[in-house]
Amino acid sequence: MKLLNKYIGSFALILVLFVVTNCKIFDLDINDDPNNPVSISSPELLLTNIEYTLTQGVFTFSDQSLGIMGLYSTGGDGFGYSQTSFNGTWNNLYSGPLKDIEGLIAASSDPINPKYLGIAQVLKAWAISNMVDMWGDLPYSQALKGDAADAVTDPSFDKDADIYADCFKLLDDATKNFGISSAVSVAGDLFYAGNISRWTKLANTLKLRLKLQTRLVNGSAKSEIEALMADPAKLISTSADDFQFQYSKAKNPQDYRHPWYQDGYGASQYGLTYMLHQNVVEMLEQKDPRTPFYYRRQTKRILDPANPSDRGTIPCSQTSGCTYGYIVLNPNMWPRVIGTSTPTTAQNEFMAGLFGRDRADPAGVPQDSDFRLMAGVYPAGGFYDVTAAGLPGTDKAPGGGIFPIITSVNTLYYRIEAILALGSAGDARALFVSAIKDHIKKVVDFGAAADANAVRPTTAAIDDYVKIWTDRWDAQPNSAGKLNLALKQLWASSMGSGIEIYNAYRRTGFPNTIQEPINPTRGFPLRLPYPQAELTLNPNAANYKAVAFDKDPIFWDK
Repeated sequence: MKLLNKYIGSFALILVLFVVTNCKIFDLDINDDPNNPVSISSPELLLTNIEYTLTQGVFTFSDQSLGIMGLYSTGGDGFGYSQTSFNGTWNNLYSGPLKDIEGLIAASSDPINPKYLGIAQVLKAWAISNMVDMWGDLPYSQALKGDAADAVTDPSFDKDADIYADCFKLLDDATKNFGISSAVSVAGDLFYAGNISRWTKLANTLKLRLKLQTRLVNGSAKSEIEALMADPAKLISTSADDFQFQYSKAKNPQDYRHPWYQDGYGASQYGLTYMLHQNVVEMLEQKDPRTPFYYRRQTKRILDPANPSDRGTIPCSQTSGCTYGYIVLNPNMWPRVIGTSTPTTAQNEFMAGLFGRDRADPAGVPQDSDFRLMAGVYPAGGFYDVTAAGLPGTDKAPGGGIFPIITSVNTLYYRIEAILALGSAGDARALFVSAIKDHIKKVVDFGAAADANAVRPTTAAIDDYVKIWTDRWDAQPNSAGKLNLALKQLWASSMGSGIEIYNAYRRTGFPNTIQEPINPTRGFPLRLPYPQAELTLNPNAANYKAVAFDKDPIFWDK
């Protein structure tokens, strides 16, 4: 956060310098003269801009993935996408960070500045591979050349598998560049503060991630994955290595706080969306120590179905088929949530605050912003859930949230999948226990540092929770059952970061115990729909107009 604040003034200037008005993504120019980039004397400012704007684009993927996977209410939880859903995300990525990455690569290549060049290559591989995972084929080799001597204004689409191959090359080139001695230190790096050792671990881990992603279409996947896993110390293996974005606590001069914080704790009354009920109920049922760090209740008032004003606000009041509904008035939920069928007044007031929605509840948006279950201290930088529910007050929570992108916990799940799905050597059960405990520690450490009211769970409480999952593990008859269980825990550990579980689900079909949408608009999204603007403006996109996001999978999804 200190680094973000340090560059905040320069970053604001860069944003002004890079403002664009042309909506054609392939004809945008960040420089007056592409052969002499304005950023060549200040790569740190360009790097800061790239990292922030790229993170915002990937955060959109994450939020939509959480919706698709039934954790967070977005257009994704009911699969209600159209070709206008992602016009802005597509255009912003191409016109902003992707264009700027090319500028940083050019500025760092001649003369070579290996550290900045390597970072730019890793960021490009991360960005483009995420876009492939979401859309499939993309304008790539001909994209971003609207200002070149041989300008390309209508870029062709590259095959998704070919783009992945180039991502592997980018990562290999990056690690080579990181090994070149250079006296130039890296400034303006919001992720790792110029720590090249950690950037190298990210490159290796991202390569492992992509190899695992393609294991169903790559006959050499097992040996290649095992080579990358041979030395865990070369991967993201500790929380200090985690690839995550640290948001600011500052509202001014620019609001760089966590998007969920801005929505739930800022001035926007209806920016906050709904937490979906399944994970809330299951966490309480299992006494998950992360629960009060994930969620913050706002109310203890119980709405009255006989009151017309209240009735329209009650979850699932306008549809049938809900499993969870209005939890405080659903006796089927009481034993699961509070362990009894005869709740006390205090327990009823507690359950009244568990105000979310079932997956794809088709109801509109009533006057319920003061009732909704909020994002807690982790990862948004909101409040820990203390005993008494209450409205948080505008801008009163700690702030300084994080976007956990690829963490040491994710690395453990990569290794677990390789053992269970490919037969690689290793103790998957021990890794599973470590993954659970490490994620609890990450959540608790962050929450306790951010909110003085946070209460650390006891060792006994953590052990009891872990035992629930190890007992389930031991009861599984085969590797498929164990992988299903492991990915259900990854699902529960995905608060604030949905891409990994969405990709894993498409790759494996697990976890298979997620609530079905009540009233889905379309089938399960195998990808995101191509944006209408691209399909209309780019004649080379004609072949992609017929692509159906719920029928046509990405190349690695077999």
